[in-house]
Amino acid sequence: MKKTFPILLLLLAVSSTIFAQKGKKATYDIIVAKDGSGNFTKVQNAFDAVPDNNSKRTIIFVRPGIYKEKLKLVSTKKNVTLIGDSYKTTILTYDDYAEIAGGTSKSFSTLIEADDFYAENITFENTIDSNLSQYKKGGQAVALMVNGDKTIFHNCKISGFQDTFYLKANKRTYIKDCIIDGTTDFIFGSAIALFENCFIQSKRDSFITASNQDVGKNKYGFVFKDCVIMANPKKEATKVSLGRPWGAGANVVFVNCFEESHIIPEGWSVWSKDPEHKAYNNWKTTFYAEYNCYGPGYKPANRIEWSHQLNETEAAQYTREKIFAANTTTANNLETNWIPIIENEECKSILPSKKAKEADSLLKKGF
Repeated sequence: MKKTFPILLLLLAVSSTIFAQKGKKATYDIIVAKDGSGNFTKVQNAFDAVPDNNSKRTIIFVRPGIYKEKLKLVSTKKNVTLIGDSYKTTILTYDDYAEIAGGTSKSFSTLIEADDFYAENITFENTIDSNLSQYKKGGQAVALMVNGDKTIFHNCKISGFQDTFYLKANKRTYIKDCIIDGTTDFIFGSAIALFENCFIQSKRDSFITASNQDVGKNKYGFVFKDCVIMANPKKEATKVSLGRPWGAGANVVFVNCFEESHIIPEGWSVWSKDPEHKAYNNWKTTFYAEYNCYGPGYKPANRIEWSHQLNETEAAQYTREKIFAANTTTANNLETNWIPIIENEECKSILPSKKAKEADSLLKKGF
C-alpha cells in the first residue's frame, strides 16, 4: 500500500531520468522509519521488497535516523529511488573492514548492484578509521560500492577513511552536489564517473583517487568538474596527491576545479617506486589532466611531467553527453546513450572566488 508524505521534491522517472519539482506532494511506494511509523524499520527490508526486474520505478523514503546496516541492492532490483530527509539527518552506516570482511570489495556499508539507481539526501558512511593500529593489516573500509549502470547520487554525503567510495564496475555514475571525504584512495575503481559541484575532502595526507580503467578501452574515467578540492577543516591534510594509477589505464581529469594548498606541487603520484612491483609502470599509460583549475594548490608549471594540461578544444569534450555515451568504453557493452538530468536543483555553485585560499566557510554551509 502506498503512503503519502510531504517534501519539497517530486521525483518522476521518465526513461531513466529523474525530475525534481518543488512544492508538491510525493507519493512513496515504501517508507522506512526507525520508530515503526513506516512500512519497515530497516532499509534492507525495503530493498528486498522491491519487485525483481521492475520497469516501473520504486520510490523509497527513509525518515531521519541512523540506520546501522550492511546494505545490498542486488542487480534484479532495478529502477530504485532512495530519498532521505537530509544527508545531515538520514545516515546509512556500518563498520565493516577488509581484514574481517574477506577483502576490500566485501567491506562495503552499502552496495548498489542494480542499474538505474537514484539516491538523494542520504549519507553513506563507514566509520572505520584505517589509521588506527588495529586495522593496519586490512583497514580498507568501503562506505559505498557501485556496480550498477546509470546510477545517480544527488545531495548526498559519502564518508569514510581509506577506500570510501568504490566505483568498481566500468559503468556510468553521475555524482552531483555531493560531499565525499576520506584518506587513502578514497575515490577508486574502474567506473566512468562525473563529479559535478562536489566537495572532495581529504582527512589526511595521502591520495584522492586510485583509478583502475583498462588500457586503451576508456575514453573517460573519473571526471571532476566545478568541484572544490579541499582539506578537512581541522587542517590535518597538508600534502595530498590528486591521484595514483591503481590500473595501467588510469584516467582522471579535473576541469574548472578549486584546489586548496594541501595539493602537492607535482599534483599526481606513481603507484610504486619499486621496480619489482607489478604497478611500477602504470604511470606510462595513465592519463591524468587538468583544465582551467585555480587556487593555491594549482601549480601547473610544477606538475609531474607525464600529466597533461588540456587546451580549450580538448576540455570541450568533457560533457555529460559525451562522457556517458554508450561508446565511451569497450570494456563493457553499454547498450544506450545516457544523459542524466536533475531538474530544479536547489544547490548553487560552490566554487569560491579566484582570490580564495580555502573553502571551509563554503563547506559549513553545506547544501
